[in-house]
Amino acid sequence: MMNKTVKIWISVISVIFAVGILLPNISALANKDTAAPATAKPATLTLTGTIRKLAVEGTCYQLAADNGQKYELMGKFPKIDGTKVRVSGVVKTDMVTICQVGQPLQVKTVRVIK
Repeated sequence: MMNKTVKIWISVISVIFAVGILLPNISALANKDTAAPATAKPATLTLTGTIRKLAVEGTCYQLAADNGQKYELMGKFPKIDGTKVRVSGVVKTDMVTICQVGQPLQVKTVRVIK
């Protein structure tokens, strides 16, 4: 017959072993609903508007789009106030800029409209 102490130790070791095996699965299940959703590739916008040179925090450039929205231009574009352009780019929703003069727009292509 087994000693009572030996039975207790076998039970304790069994519980520790079971917890060690199940713990990774439990934490994965717990984080299932809180996991960040898969991010889709940001959509490219094509906008027509006027470039505005603003004296905010130094010099900032804004696209006053024909749809009434304001975008802070980032990247390569004509840095001339009043230039009418057609811009394609990606809106950056995961950042804050120093100028804060509109939603940041990373310019991919730009065409000056005469």
